Amino acid sequence: MQSVRSEMEPAAGSGSRLEAEPDQVSSPRLTRRKLLGQGVKAGLGVTALGSWLAACGGAPASTSGPVTIQFAALVDTTGEQTAEIKRFNDLHAGKIHVDYVELPSVATDQYSKFVNAFRAQSATPDVVQIDVTWPAQFALPGWLAPIDQYVSSSYLSQFWPSARAVGRVNGHLYGIQRYMDIGMFYYRTDLVEKYGGSVPQTREEMQTMAERILAAESSQGISYGYLMPGKKIEAIVDEWLEFLWGAGGSIGEPGKLQVNGALQVDALQYMHDLIYKFRLAPTGTSTYAPNDILALFSQGKAPFMRNWVFAYAIANTPSRSKVAGKVGVAPTLATSGHSGHGCTGGWVLAINANSQYKDAAWTFIDYMLSKETQTSMALNAGLIPSRPDVVSDASVQAKVPYFKQIGSILNSGQNRPTLKNYNQFTTPLQAAINSVLSNQASPGEALNSVQTQVASLT
Repeated sequence: MQSVRSEMEPAAGSGSRLEAEPDQVSSPRLTRRKLLGQGVKAGLGVTALGSWLAACGGAPASTSGPVTIQFAALVDTTGEQTAEIKRFNDLHAGKIHVDYVELPSVATDQYSKFVNAFRAQSATPDVVQIDVTWPAQFALPGWLAPIDQYVSSSYLSQFWPSARAVGRVNGHLYGIQRYMDIGMFYYRTDLVEKYGGSVPQTREEMQTMAERILAAESSQGISYGYLMPGKKIEAIVDEWLEFLWGAGGSIGEPGKLQVNGALQVDALQYMHDLIYKFRLAPTGTSTYAPNDILALFSQGKAPFMRNWVFAYAIANTPSRSKVAGKVGVAPTLATSGHSGHGCTGGWVLAINANSQYKDAAWTFIDYMLSKETQTSMALNAGLIPSRPDVVSDASVQAKVPYFKQIGSILNSGQNRPTLKNYNQFTTPLQAAINSVLSNQASPGEALNSVQTQVASLT
């Protein structure tokens, strides 16, 4: 089973972040020659770019035979996506044919390619698979087609709340999430049973148990109480949001964002204290990415960890982990009286606004979101479906055991803010949070320095 990968492996999940320049979306339309030139510079295949541009502004190449649409998504290493497309083409033979355009595995390259094609008003690809932070950036300039006419409230109720909310921009729906990722609280089942029996739900409960375990189990290799990513990457913004949400806080709405309020500062202070006051997290946390802390956890160095879904399969694989079979997952930590909410990630299916075959494009999306197709995706690619009825299916859980634990976690997940350019929000926050985790700035100072930059982002 292939797991959803982390920020160190950006082909899937919320770890894959865009790194485009802040003015990339608003810059003038490129000419065909400039677009091809930029594609070459970015390492994007000229053949693939050329096939997208061939349809720019033109009429359908053929008026006879089946409608041919393009589906652009990151390269499939499992063969499952290719198999799904083949089944669709067989089912719709003579009516609709889907060509699969495999994109680079790095999200930055995918983002650049999509932006170039959209700005050139290319009619292809017809269906795009985009990161969960991109819908607003692509919908607001008019690059995505609204899909409201294709869905009803009962149809949308088939999906996790965050999966149907992530594509909603200014009252219209522009996409539905295909598969999920979410931040989770990892724990050693054997140590939790030995030192209390109840899985910690609050910061205080985790801290108390971690201190007991660390004091009693150091001779058995336990060196830390809690592991979290702290490197200047998207994961630290996600974890800060989780601590904030778990305390009943929020950052407000686009146009009125607040990152320096009392609860926001407290969330970052707690992250700092885990390292320097409580001494539960490693002093090198500010340099650690998700894979780094997973390595420590898998070596049996800590009882607790915050990480993405990808970590579960690895931590429970005997050839890769000393604690395999002793790892459980739960919602991220909260404060007393509140509930934990993991930060969601994953990939969204949407339609190119310039597609000449929007109805056919929706037919394909509907197929990809069906229970049958999502069941196949879960079993053969190890990805988390956006449908609860697949995750809760007993036959699926028998083959993908961690699905038994993940349903309630996904149901409580929350999304990052929907912004025209999410990068303008996360880049300064990453730097500010990392400066605190490296003990170079106080939480209040760091977040105050960011507030004016992000407050009015929409």
